[in-house]
Amino acid sequence: MGLRLNRGDKKILSLISLYRILTVSQLAAITQRSRQVIRKRLRFLFSKNLILMKMRGFGRGSGRPETIISITETAAELLLNKGVFSEINSLIPKKNIDFLAVDHELLINWFYIHLIQIHQSLPDLTINPHAPCFLLNNEKRHYEFFKSLIRIETGDDFIEFVPDGIFTIRHKGIGKSLLFFLEIDMGTESMASLGRNSNDVRQKISNYQALFRTGHYKCYEEIFKSKYNGFRLLFLVNSSSRLVSLCRLAQEMPPSNFIWLTDQERMFTNGVSADIWVQGGRYEEPPRSILGSNLACKAPVLGLIR
Repeated sequence: MGLRLNRGDKKILSLISLYRILTVSQLAAITQRSRQVIRKRLRFLFSKNLILMKMRGFGRGSGRPETIISITETAAELLLNKGVFSEINSLIPKKNIDFLAVDHELLINWFYIHLIQIHQSLPDLTINPHAPCFLLNNEKRHYEFFKSLIRIETGDDFIEFVPDGIFTIRHKGIGKSLLFFLEIDMGTESMASLGRNSNDVRQKISNYQALFRTGHYKCYEEIFKSKYNGFRLLFLVNSSSRLVSLCRLAQEMPPSNFIWLTDQERMFTNGVSADIWVQGGRYEEPPRSILGSNLACKAPVLGLIR
């Protein structure tokens, strides 16, 4: 007899697959169910060899350990057979987990979870993610995980890089859409190395300036079915001190007005749609909202978790 799962369990497995790794708190926030209910269902799924669970501290200063959840090959095959996904390898994290990468991925997930909350607070706004693909209130849609490699030709050379996220926010009423690129900074990368290492933050900003200057970002007009006269690069950093350093670097590298920066504490406290963003690295100016002053609103997630 095949394994029978209820709708809620299938949704939990699908969510874990889409986000690759999640914590109990993140699952509670996405599903709007209590941690107690989530833990009960996770214990059941674990007993059926459908998920893996491992303790790991992810912190916002508290150092409190959380359970990291990922799916097993058994669960991936189950989702594949049900037609939820078309490709299995990308659904399962590597067995040898790099916990620096885990913290990075968890913060990406927290950003997108807060991004979903914008739609809950402002229904006229539609969130359209591109890379990676996330579940946004549309369970019938077909999903695949993929990263979007950006390649820019620069004469005889080229620039290649992969953003941590690409998405648009569209206002249904006025029909206007904004294009965003996301970079998560965990404070582990050099700010500016002598050899212009491709992994340092200075080179990362330079890459996006080339993307802006060449107009290569317009390739996303076909993907998102909208016209763009620019884009906004969002830096979400893991500490206030790192935020100050990145703001200083952004000011030293004009043009940088398209760069918006904030730290995770501001996001967790107020949400991504609030006045938490420093535009152009101008830290001395009042923070702004990426949605503009008329749509700025607080939409935190943690307060909604029971």
